[in-house]
Amino acid sequence: MRIRHLGYITALAACSLSTGVAIASCALRQLGSLPVDMHGLAPIVSAKINGAEARFLLDTGAYYSILSEEAAARYQLAVHSMPGSFLLRGAGGDQQAGQTYVSSFDFFGVPAHNVQFLVIDERFGDEYAGIFGQNLMRFTDVEYDLANGIVRLFKPVGCERQALAYWAVKTPYTTIDLQYVDRSEDHLRSTATINGKRMTVFLDTGAQRSFLSLQAAESVGITPDSPGVKFLGFAGGLGPGGDKVWSAPVDSFQLGGEKVEHTHLLIADLDPAHRVGEIWDNMPDMLLGEDFFLSHRVYVSYSQRKVYFTYNGGPLFNLTLPELAGAAPKPTATPGTTGPASAATGQQPDADTPTDADGFRRRGLGYAATQQFDRALADLTHACELAPNDFDAHYDRGIIYTRDSQFKPALQDFTTAIKLKPDDIDAHLSRAALLQSHPDIDPSAAPEIRFDLDAAARLAAPNADVRLQLSDMYGTLGDYSAAVGEVDQWLSHHPLNADQATGLNSRCWLRATGNRDLHEALDDCNRSLELRPHATEAELGSLIGRNIASNNSDVLDSRALVYLRLGSLNDAIHDYDSALQVNPRLPTSLYGRGLAKLRLGKKTEGEADLAAAEKLDTGVAQRFAKMGLAP
Repeated sequence: MRIRHLGYITALAACSLSTGVAIASCALRQLGSLPVDMHGLAPIVSAKINGAEARFLLDTGAYYSILSEEAAARYQLAVHSMPGSFLLRGAGGDQQAGQTYVSSFDFFGVPAHNVQFLVIDERFGDEYAGIFGQNLMRFTDVEYDLANGIVRLFKPVGCERQALAYWAVKTPYTTIDLQYVDRSEDHLRSTATINGKRMTVFLDTGAQRSFLSLQAAESVGITPDSPGVKFLGFAGGLGPGGDKVWSAPVDSFQLGGEKVEHTHLLIADLDPAHRVGEIWDNMPDMLLGEDFFLSHRVYVSYSQRKVYFTYNGGPLFNLTLPELAGAAPKPTATPGTTGPASAATGQQPDADTPTDADGFRRRGLGYAATQQFDRALADLTHACELAPNDFDAHYDRGIIYTRDSQFKPALQDFTTAIKLKPDDIDAHLSRAALLQSHPDIDPSAAPEIRFDLDAAARLAAPNADVRLQLSDMYGTLGDYSAAVGEVDQWLSHHPLNADQATGLNSRCWLRATGNRDLHEALDDCNRSLELRPHATEAELGSLIGRNIASNNSDVLDSRALVYLRLGSLNDAIHDYDSALQVNPRLPTSLYGRGLAKLRLGKKTEGEADLAAAEKLDTGVAQRFAKMGLAP
């Protein structure tokens, strides 16, 4: 990803209201643009920290920009405590924050000096270093054209009474008012109506999907027991929590003049343990997430305290959720709320069509994020043709070919990417994962898989999160020693309790699936549970955990497999029950419990569990069979 500074682009033109009454001239001065890569439903942008490349999640829901403690250490930044007890609040709970200052932070092609970041003990993985928040965006008007992979900054001049959706020459646009746009309220807050009831909404690119709070849903008569409501699992926000999520049918959703009828919304039960004090004073009824931004082109006018947007097409909500396929009708615009925009930028219709390989690549990623794989691959192929030696174009096309189940061309692109950039960890891992998960592509590919895993292990930093992925892949390859070694190395560089809990669970699962060192595996799982946040004494007081917090269900699933291997069938069933009490849609827990029940002679119950597991995951039986566990 590259950042370009476009300088000032000015144009002055006479503008008029729809009544034809002339008003003062209006011009939008484009200050710069920021390329955005859509990694699935996560918008990723690049910047430079003291000259070194860094990637960030673009998050309009974060009032301030954030670095992880690990990233601060990687970029050799000094972290200082905040005055008093400064807490960062999010959907998953609170985080104690520190602070750091970056001497030179280059974004939009312009270096800024002594830029402050909050620093938290939150792992963003190897994907990005932190969060690009509102404090870096709200100094001028911002256009979010994420379907085309770009954010633009504008300074309006003489446009106080003018519509600023400048691209909407022939396209209807919609306007909503922003509330409390000042230092005391940095969120993009507005109102919508759901089933006729007014709701507060935040426009939040950091939320991959839009969701309604359970409390707000209940205010319009929607509960988890309502007809058509489906439990989907858990989603986590900032912090260690995990919140239950359902899909629910709604009669209508309206934002400004845009209305969609008979659709589905996601509903999240935000952890009641965190509903205290001012944490929830400013929380909205609904987050409009990345699915909204991808299906719209959005202009945020801080100068007018308004948001302008146009509909791009495609589903409005619930992207990539197979449970809701076909349940996302197109919105319609209410007459009288739309019309041609008149702000002048000197930009003609379709002037934002890509002109280079990187532009086609980014737009292709935008199409892929909305499941439009044919259009995505057409753009990415054009990018590869324009720049045949561009690593990003080939690698990204390989990823999209994989998502579209076109595995042979994906393999070709990954191989080309590795030739172009032999030291890229992601390319090696992607090719190895493709060959491991689809051995029919090349049945003799084991040496190539080993080559890629060894290359990634050699190139990765000792503390890189990718080491846990490498452990799984070495385990699949049958190299138990290398697999354990990767987890051990990761654990040795992550002393914090939450990280230790994660690594110990990985090692427990590895040993359980490989049927190796089972008593050590049991110790790993027990220790992981002891270190997990929110675990109560009752949950940890025996080897058979009950009523485990949602972030412990994965460890219970691992420990149950250890018990199954050891022949402690009742213990295995108890742990599987505890995991499924939290998340009834865990296929490994359902399948494992089914096997345990069959071995206890409970044929009817066991077969019912196996069938339920395979309904959720058609490959679960095959994976258990490879572990030597079959009915």
